[in-house]
Amino acid sequence: MIGSIIFAVLCMVITVVFCWLRSSKATFYSLTLKILASLCFIFSAIIALSMLGFDNIVGIMILVGMICGLAGDILLDLKVMYPAKNDVYFLTGTMSFAIGHVFYFVALLLLNLNSGAITLAWTIPVSLVLAVGLALVIQLVSKKMGMDFGKVKWAVIGYSIILAFMFFYAVCVAILQPMVWIFAAGMLVFLASDLILSMQYFGGKTQKSFIYYNHILYYLAQVMFALFILFGL
Repeated sequence: MIGSIIFAVLCMVITVVFCWLRSSKATFYSLTLKILASLCFIFSAIIALSMLGFDNIVGIMILVGMICGLAGDILLDLKVMYPAKNDVYFLTGTMSFAIGHVFYFVALLLLNLNSGAITLAWTIPVSLVLAVGLALVIQLVSKKMGMDFGKVKWAVIGYSIILAFMFFYAVCVAILQPMVWIFAAGMLVFLASDLILSMQYFGGKTQKSFIYYNHILYYLAQVMFALFILFGL
């Protein structure tokens, strides 16, 4: 348990140092720190999972989702470092995160089934309707804010629906199983991080503070997923 918590704390410390470097310029050194921060939340999850046993399928699904997040995060930083391939890195990074959310969904689905198959009759449809509604609201607000998604508009809309669905689904499952509130809170922080990231990428928000807000929230979300494995499963 202590090892998992230590890596969770290290993740946040390294994230702050990374933000300090990254706020000046995206370099190989800042990317290295970003990878180290990601490895810390991965190690935190692995240690937590080792306490449960590596046959815990829910924990495994969450861990794989986190690894997808690591890959996506690296790709998005390469987007900044190599602007000539901006769209390619954005799309592949977004796809990696989307695949990660699929694994999170499978993990929560298994927990949902433990509450009784009948719960699927309302948790999934309700989450989907709310997700589409939130995605539409985000699109309307983004237009008023002058955000331009350009060629990746449909990728952004698709990912917004997936992310919003995961947040609402996590809340639905948490209503049935209170310990899942740790994961649901992580999804809320994840959602907030991506909203800030959208303002950076498509809304021209270049202030250094946005770099801190975006990354600290994102890594906090991943740490919360690791802590959910540690305390919630």
